[in-house]
Parts: sequence; structure tokens; C-alpha cells
Amino acid sequence: MLIDKVFSVGINILLIGFAIYLFLSYFSIFFVRRGKKIAFVVGISIFAVTDIFLSLPPYLNVGLTILDTLAAVILIYEGKFWKKCVFVIAFSAIWMMIETFSGYVFLIYFGQFEALQTLAGLGSFVSKCLFLCVIMALKRVFTDDEIRDLPASYSIMLVLIPMGSIYIMNNIFMLCHSVNSRQANFSSAVVAIILLGINILIFYIYIRLADELQLKRMTSIYKQQLELCERHQQEREMSILQIRDVKHNMKNNLVSILAYAEKGENDRIIGFVNEIMDDGGLRISAVTNSGNIVIDSLIGYWYARAQQLGIEFSADIRIPMKIPFKGADMCLILGNLLENAVEASQNAGDRKYISIRMKYDRNNLLIFVENSYGGCLKKTRNKGLSTTKADTQNHGVGLPSVYRAVAKYHGTVSIEDTMLGKFLIRIVLYGEQE
Repeated sequence: MLIDKVFSVGINILLIGFAIYLFLSYFSIFFVRRGKKIAFVVGISIFAVTDIFLSLPPYLNVGLTILDTLAAVILIYEGKFWKKCVFVIAFSAIWMMIETFSGYVFLIYFGQFEALQTLAGLGSFVSKCLFLCVIMALKRVFTDDEIRDLPASYSIMLVLIPMGSIYIMNNIFMLCHSVNSRQANFSSAVVAIILLGINILIFYIYIRLADELQLKRMTSIYKQQLELCERHQQEREMSILQIRDVKHNMKNNLVSILAYAEKGENDRIIGFVNEIMDDGGLRISAVTNSGNIVIDSLIGYWYARAQQLGIEFSADIRIPMKIPFKGADMCLILGNLLENAVEASQNAGDRKYISIRMKYDRNNLLIFVENSYGGCLKKTRNKGLSTTKADTQNHGVGLPSVYRAVAKYHGTVSIEDTMLGKFLIRIVLYGEQE
């Protein structure tokens, strides 16, 4: 008897260890693990409790399992609450469907619930092995790219699918237990497979929704930046017309200047020349005047925006009028970098500043953007940076978009944030070598 009890306890410990391994493997696909060891131990302990107290009523057992799993995920992993809810309830639903299906397969062969109870350990092991296969398949679907967050409204809608599946499957199980017929067991097993497939589709739906939202946000970014380029083009056209007017009136202006010079009225000459430059739009830009419409328009726009917010803005642009990089890509890169810099500098402490330097050398473009910031930077699962805004639906695609644009030119992006309050990003774009 003692040997049987020791053997039974040992089997239970191994099954709990297997369950913990499945828990960590599953949620590590979607979330970044926190660095706190104490929180990790406490979270694992809470999750293990669900495999110990299994003698509760069905609904209470299901509810306790979901709540304990959610508490463990909150302690162990970083991420949004609603995103955790979606994947926790999907985790519980899929596990429940697999265990129910395994139980019905055993029940079809053995025929009695009493006989099934003696094979509970084997059934639990088989269901965990099937769940491990599902997790391995999910790892192939969800690549190393960051799993993007969905708004709370979308998350709530997705949560309804596994919650409904759990409710339906639990009622079918109780009904089948009362009927106890082979046909009912077979039909229940088929229902379990269908519900399992529906819950696995949640991950595909999640990816599709996230991709659609990202596409909308990127489209909005492109639209905004194209509007900036169009505005700058209109300004250039107006400037050309003004210069034509100045040339047309040049003879009369020179006559006036000559008259002032003959009388020695230097102050009036200076005032008259300034009036001509102001009226003709001949003042040299205080920011940049490289001749590149895309770059000049973006820097000019964010310079004006920074001035309105009381942010010090300096630019050192040493590039030719034409560069071997697409204007759309330059819009995306510079637009996102400067937008992030302006927003970060607003929260800085004493000194709010932005500094941008660009240099073109041997068909290669170097971009340096340095800015002040306040608060803490939020890291992602791949050591990148994530948006700190609450509205992740309309934000959070800036830097990933920059990385993709830079990758088109086999470029590099390096971030330096070791000094508190100072953020520096370096970008190198490689053009075709002559």
C-alpha cells in the first residue's frame, strides 16, 4: 500500500511538472517573462494549485483554473491585461477540449466512468502530450516577431469564443455522464474536436486582426507624410512665383537703391532690401535648405512643431538634392523618428531638446537623432522599444516601420539609452556602390 501511494504521488508530481512546462512553453510564445525570480516562483506555485485541488464542483473548478492561470501569467509575464485574458482563456479552453476528447476516447473503449477513473493518470498524460503538439504548432505560426496588442473591445469579443466553448463543453459532459451511452460518448467526442478547432482558430483571427489594424495605422502614417511633402511642394511653387516677381521688379528696385546710395542713406537701403527679401520670400531657412523636398519638408514641419512646444531644435543636414533612397522610405524613417522625438521631449525635465544630423558619404546616408525624454522606456520581447501610450490601436508601429524601411537598404539601426534622460538613435542606409 505504501509503495502504491508513493508511486501515485510521484506520478502526480511528474504530471504537475509536465503541466508547468506546457504553461511556460505556451505563454512564452506571446509574452516576455519578467526578470523577478520571486514573482516567477509565486506564479508557478499559484498555477500548480489548479492541479492539486481537482475535487471541486465542475463550474467552480473551471473558474478557479482560469483565475489561477491568469494570476500566474500576470505575475510572470509582461503585457496588457486584456491580451493576457484572451490567451489565458484560450489556453484553458483548448486544454479542456483536449482533456475531454481524450476522456471520451477512453470512455468509448472502456464503457464505464468508473473504469475511466482508474486510468486518470494515463488520460492526463495523453491529453498533455496532445496539448504539447498544439503548442509546437503555435510556435511555428507565431514567429519571433512581436505579437501586437489588440484594443480591449476586440479582446473582449475574442474572449467570448473560448468562454462559450467551455460552457457548452461542460454541459455536454454533464449530459453525457447522465446518459452514459456509447453513441452519446462518440457524439460528445466529435463536439470536443469541433470546439477545439474553433478555439485554435482564435490565434489565426488574432493575427489577422492585428495585421489589419497595423495596416490601417501604417496607411495613416503614409497619408500624413505625403501631405507634408505635398505642402512643401506647394510652398516651393509659391516661392518660385515670388522669385519671378522679384526679378520682374528688379530694375525698379535697383533704381531706388541707387537713389538711396547717392544720398548716403545706408539705413534706408538696408530697410528697403529687407522689405524686398521679406516680400519675395528670399529669407534663408533657419532649419535646412538642402534642396531635397522630402527631407526639408519633414524637418521644417517638426521644427515648427517643436518650437510651438518650447523644445530646442537643431539640425545639421549635409546631403545633396538627390539621394538614391525612395522618398516614401525617407518620409517613413524621418517622420517617425522626429515624431517620437517631439513626443518624448515633451515629457523631459529641465532641458527639452532635439538634435538631428544627416550626412551623405559615398552613396551611404547617416542619420543621427538625439532627444531628451522623461520617464522609463518600455522594452519588447525582442529587446526593442514599445509604445508607452495607452492607445495602442493608433500607436506603436513607428519604430518597427523604421526597421523595415531600413532593412530594404541593408542598413543598420542602433539605439543608445544608457544615459538617463538622453535617447540617441543611429541609422545607416547603404546605397548602391559605384
